[in-house]
Amino acid sequence: MRELSVSTTRRTELVDVTGEVQDALGSGDGRLAVVFVPHTTAGLVVQAHGEGATKVAADIERALERIVGETWSWQHADEGDRNPWSHVRAALTASSLAIPVVDGRLALGDLQAIFLCEFDGPRTRRLLVELV
Repeated sequence: MRELSVSTTRRTELVDVTGEVQDALGSGDGRLAVVFVPHTTAGLVVQAHGEGATKVAADIERALERIVGETWSWQHADEGDRNPWSHVRAALTASSLAIPVVDGRLALGDLQAIFLCEFDGPRTRRLLVELV
């Protein structure tokens, strides 16, 4: 298993980690890449990126901020939680992804990318990558 470190710069931010995940696969032999984010205030998504889709990540960031507001009356804030919205935003994404690997490469579509979704940044996040 490989561990990646990803630094974020904003409270809510999608960071393309496709290249880092591909590099973490190395020259290993496997048919499935599993990516896991071991945090309750961050997530993972596969989404459009690249020519013609450069603003998708920013739109998703804004949409999640609108769908899950930081100023709402959060019940678990009464328990001392300082970032309750980030848990709910993370619940709308995935904590792990399984992506086929063909000839050593992630079998993503032409415009697909893997994004780390930060919901309580800026922080340094860990990603675990395993080739199965």
